[in-house]
Amino acid sequence: MTDTPPYASLFPGQGAQSPAMLAGVRHAPAFSERCDLVCAALGVDVQQALAEEPDSFLHRNEVSSLLTVLTSSLSYDLWREEHGPPQWLAGYSVGQWSALYAAGMLDFAALVATVHRRAQLMNACTARQPGGMIGVIGLGEPAIHNVIQQLQTEGYFVAISNYNCVGQYSLAVAADAQAPTLRALQQLQPRKLLALPVAGPWHSQLLEEAEAPFAACLEQTLLLLPQMPVADNVTGQLLPENLPALRRQLVRQIAAPVRWQQGIETLIRLGCKQFVEIGYGNMLTKFGFFIDRSCRHTAFYTSSTLT
Repeated sequence: MTDTPPYASLFPGQGAQSPAMLAGVRHAPAFSERCDLVCAALGVDVQQALAEEPDSFLHRNEVSSLLTVLTSSLSYDLWREEHGPPQWLAGYSVGQWSALYAAGMLDFAALVATVHRRAQLMNACTARQPGGMIGVIGLGEPAIHNVIQQLQTEGYFVAISNYNCVGQYSLAVAADAQAPTLRALQQLQPRKLLALPVAGPWHSQLLEEAEAPFAACLEQTLLLLPQMPVADNVTGQLLPENLPALRRQLVRQIAAPVRWQQGIETLIRLGCKQFVEIGYGNMLTKFGFFIDRSCRHTAFYTSSTLT
């Protein structure tokens, strides 16, 4: 085990998924056992499905959610074995559940069951109210709010769903609002604007109907208190230290915006100067550079750092 300075482990959410995302963790000792649990939950051989129909398979919310936490959990075990445990944790959207696993709050079987149920409830909402998400880079928050307010007066549902870092946001939109939102934002000439590869308008009011049944699910889930501080997507502060309040925050996380930048800033105020993104991709590492370049931001996927 190397002598690693105090650091925070960060876990990605959906959006970075790829047909190749399992390749780097197949050598992990727990791969077969954990992959079997994911296959059982989904009712399909995920490796075969990734080989035969990667794009349509990965676009399914329950698939991308479970493969994200599978890859992150295996990467975390590999990293922790070499570098020791982190002092803080944070996870982006479904990645917050990877962080709870890393915090010792639930085992991997419970993680799979909970994340799968979460995805099913989200899917039920989008079946009633379809939508998607838009990423926008290079515009200030006031300009985006002006666009949102105008579109809302025209009867469209649009809301900021992710506060990633300065000048980088994600918007949740109803299906009929996607094209008008893209047109309105494009007129402001952002540096980058794109429809995100997700299956619904996550972290918005359109998901509120999932909250009550997910709360019932969590009441039946064995959750332990976290063994280390975990940043909260909903408030940008730390998750509560008592289980009833913590469960309420995890329920709210489904329909509340992800305040990622605020969560990272909270960890910096607590003394964190090193952040390691653990799982497939390096999206959170890129966000980190724009949040505070004086900190060290790296990404770990399998046997070496990505950045």
